[in-house]
Amino acid sequence: ALCAQAQVTVEEPEFAEQSLILTSDSEGVLLPRESASIKTKAGASMYLTGIGKIKSRITLDGNASKVKVAQGASTRLVIRSVDNRTDPKSFINIFKFEVKKNKRQAQIGEVGTFTGSSVNSLNNIDFNAKKYGESSYLIVIDGLESGEYGVLLGDPNNVTEKNQLKVTTFAVE
Repeated sequence: ALCAQAQVTVEEPEFAEQSLILTSDSEGVLLPRESASIKTKAGASMYLTGIGKIKSRITLDGNASKVKVAQGASTRLVIRSVDNRTDPKSFINIFKFEVKKNKRQAQIGEVGTFTGSSVNSLNNIDFNAKKYGESSYLIVIDGLESGEYGVLLGDPNNVTEKNQLKVTTFAVE
């Protein structure tokens, strides 16, 4: 896997929080950042008995990202950060959306009546990361199945209904 990374010559994105998806070792496409909302919904049993779970979901309008890549052995992203000294697994979340009607959704949290605790249940996809350029990371994800994906920088649990969330999106076909 290291030889595959040594060949990458694509330029870093211009600004922090921008991401490129590589189409070859020397070319990439800038991924769109879409505004997401966080919707919280209680299960039916919560209303009837007061016992149950409350789920939070990231929701995006539209059922598809504007950028699509072919399914391959690995999907590569270059994500620019403020610097590349932080462990990227501590703040980069890559996840698959469920597509429902004209929306893409991903569950990020769940609070149970008895457990009381909120769990970050964003179904994170594992990735390999290397420092890249001055302040970016080269992210390699193996064997992504076809579908809609999102990249979230930062902790989704620290976002409130008021401040808009930006999710970088792409699709694998």
